[in-house]
Amino acid sequence: MSLAYPQNKSQQLFDPRRWVRSLASMDRRKKIRYALMAFGVLALAPPVGFLAQLFGGSMFCGPLCPRMAIGMDFLRELSSRTAGVILLFIWFGITFFFGRWACSHFCPVGALTEFGSKLVPNRFKIDYAGIVHAPLFRYGFLIAFVGLPILGLGSICCGYCNLSTIPEAFGVLFAPLAGTGLLMGSRLVSVVLYGGALGIAAREGRGHCQLVCPVGALDSLINVIGARLPFTFRMRVKKDNCISCGVCVEGCPAHAIKMNETNNVPEIDYHRCYQCRQCQTDCPTDTFSITRLKEGAS
Repeated sequence: MSLAYPQNKSQQLFDPRRWVRSLASMDRRKKIRYALMAFGVLALAPPVGFLAQLFGGSMFCGPLCPRMAIGMDFLRELSSRTAGVILLFIWFGITFFFGRWACSHFCPVGALTEFGSKLVPNRFKIDYAGIVHAPLFRYGFLIAFVGLPILGLGSICCGYCNLSTIPEAFGVLFAPLAGTGLLMGSRLVSVVLYGGALGIAAREGRGHCQLVCPVGALDSLINVIGARLPFTFRMRVKKDNCISCGVCVEGCPAHAIKMNETNNVPEIDYHRCYQCRQCQTDCPTDTFSITRLKEGAS
């Protein structure tokens, strides 16, 4: 006797058969991306965090934290958190030469909220990138973030850090809440803000990535600089292939694509683009490809 398919929408949301079908029909690029995101979670987030444990921590916050070198005493952090500083340079090096693969494919913080957002119906999600000018907001936040330690308020940066709050909140599912500090004022606000409003309740679960992540802000600047050089690889537009259908504009979760008013061909805003490859998946004419600037793409 076969089981009846759940009629209630909330039951359908948590029905394992729905998730199996969704995974089976998923585009190959997205399958690879989700697999790499899951690896990032296993490597750097509780309860496993095997890579973090190799360096004496349990998650992204600790010896491997890439955020500590931003807005802090760099030389001090280089001596006390060498692994985190090295990770930051590797992260930015990948971005400079190949685009924002680290943010979109490996970062456990963005991965956790993106995965969590799949449990929230789309009608309840907020498209922050479509409401505010994400790059301006993000860079303004970065300036404040760097300036606070200069004023002797560096502890605020740790108290309201998305890179530590989200993995800690996820870890509560596997360990007692007591002792995590998540019930403290600043941490509780961070959980609600980053994990909730800017996390699972945001479009694609990446609101905090687009607006308030200091590592992501610097990563965007490096992405823009690298994109202008002929020897670096980025998501590019092959203009001759485009039929001006606009599917890429509608599908981009970061609002990083717009149609040029002169030739009606898509343009990529590298301040916003985090190379999720959704445009490649959606485009019916193979207009988008990851290539160098001089290889016939712009």
